[in-house]
Amino acid sequence: MTDLTAQTLTTEALLELARRTDPVGVISVYVDADPGEDPRRRGAAIDIGNRLDELQRRVSDEGPPQRARAIEEGLERVRPQIDALTAPTQSGRGRALFCALSDGSTTRFWSQMPLANRVVLDTGAFIHPLLELADEGRPAGVVLAAQDGARVLDWRLEELREIASLEPEVVEAPHERSGPVGASPASRPSSPKREQRVARERDRVARFIDGVAAVVEREAQERGWERVLISGGERLTQSLAGALPASMPARVLRDPRLLARLPAAELSAAIGQRLHEDHREHEAALLARTGEEAVARGLSEVAGALNEGRAAHLLYDPDVRYQGMVDADGALYAAGEEPPGGRGLTPEPRLTERLVERALGTGARVTPIEGAADGALADADGIAALLRW
Repeated sequence: MTDLTAQTLTTEALLELARRTDPVGVISVYVDADPGEDPRRRGAAIDIGNRLDELQRRVSDEGPPQRARAIEEGLERVRPQIDALTAPTQSGRGRALFCALSDGSTTRFWSQMPLANRVVLDTGAFIHPLLELADEGRPAGVVLAAQDGARVLDWRLEELREIASLEPEVVEAPHERSGPVGASPASRPSSPKREQRVARERDRVARFIDGVAAVVEREAQERGWERVLISGGERLTQSLAGALPASMPARVLRDPRLLARLPAAELSAAIGQRLHEDHREHEAALLARTGEEAVARGLSEVAGALNEGRAAHLLYDPDVRYQGMVDADGALYAAGEEPPGGRGLTPEPRLTERLVERALGTGARVTPIEGAADGALADADGIAALLRW
């Protein structure tokens, strides 16, 4: 059994899953193991059990008998692992299992982000919910600053991990010139001693901010952060954001709240809410770009761009099942198209999976956007690609 977590759900892992097929079939099971209203996950267990029973009835009705028998035997083999998905002792709220029915080889995944209950049997793994999860929960940096220090955390798929803690340096006060003889402190608001103390504090804060910014810049590059959330009250938030270099590719999200003072559970919820809001804004911006930049719109253009390696970012509606074909060289085509030279085509029932696989294999980003076919991409059947050239 292979385990995937928030830390190991990489592009390479997703590509490996997308390419997994099995002659009998691959059963993909997703579970929302929310402990809030159902701490023993009885409801989830019943729902998944009902979905499996319905799947077996449908396979038996559709036949042929030999295939139905092979699937039934495969499901019986992996049933204990499926049942374990809803066990209260298992980790994570969102859980998934991908089982090859011919030999029982499995990949298991869990994270703190929710996944809707689903059971899908196909010739390969059904990974679209995982793609949505990976895109929305993509890595981000979090900086929680206060007067007494700052914490730098890594956030991905709702998991927060502290990676650095910094405290302002303590500076010994040097000898300070006193003010004019006989003058009281009240009558000397701008005395040399006061000015020296203010300057010393200003320098100390500046060094602290520069130190935090250097850590964030380094970690953003090493950990692949595309966004950094900074929270430290009005003054520190703005100062830290201003200290980050403009060349850093991560977008900076400013949150003027003092989140560092929140208890752990409230802190996790507040950070998650802000980053999920940012994801919705990110999706809207991506859809807006499909009308402004070099873009392929519709299945035919997108397939062509993927075949040529020109697609930089694939956008598609996961609720649409795209129909098409593949030729002997693996090139993808929309249904009804004729390839150059009249090469033979084979119908591809899993065209969506092949599109995703081609995108990941050529280094393109993949963002499933629910409702795209009813909104900005209604005239393109919910699919588009931002192009490299």
